[in-house]
Amino acid sequence: MLGRLRFSCSALLCTLLLTAHAFAADPQVLSPDSPARQVLGTWLTQDRDGIIEISLATDGSYQGRIVGGNDPDRLDTTNPDPALRREHLQGHVIMQGMRYVGDGHWSTGTIRDPNNGHVYKCRLQLLSPERLEVRGFLGISLLGRSQIWTRYFSKRMDLRPGH
Repeated sequence: MLGRLRFSCSALLCTLLLTAHAFAADPQVLSPDSPARQVLGTWLTQDRDGIIEISLATDGSYQGRIVGGNDPDRLDTTNPDPALRREHLQGHVIMQGMRYVGDGHWSTGTIRDPNNGHVYKCRLQLLSPERLEVRGFLGISLLGRSQIWTRYFSKRMDLRPGH
């Protein structure tokens, strides 16, 4: 019993140290006024049918989670994991592994298109404080497409007409 307790405490300590190291390794993540943090917040997709919240993941990378849209009851039927296809799309992380590379650009991550389930390499470019270019591509950036997302300031997460 004592051995298990020591192992659990050691595992918890290692996890805390690794998390702290991830944030300490990138001082831009820690500074509240850092350009790297300008992407954080809530964004409305170009088609105005989804609201994505970009936040910091535990490893210090940036991720995007669906937090609202025009169909809050929509199931994640195209998820690559069959066990998740009966869950609601809202709440799922569709963008992950993004790293700030400087000058208003993030890359090295992936984005999953919830309409077809395909996963693409991803890059972000902050065009202005209210406009974000999101580019998904295969292999090289030339083989892809871009969307312009706009900063979303409303507290309303249901985009259905009349709600």
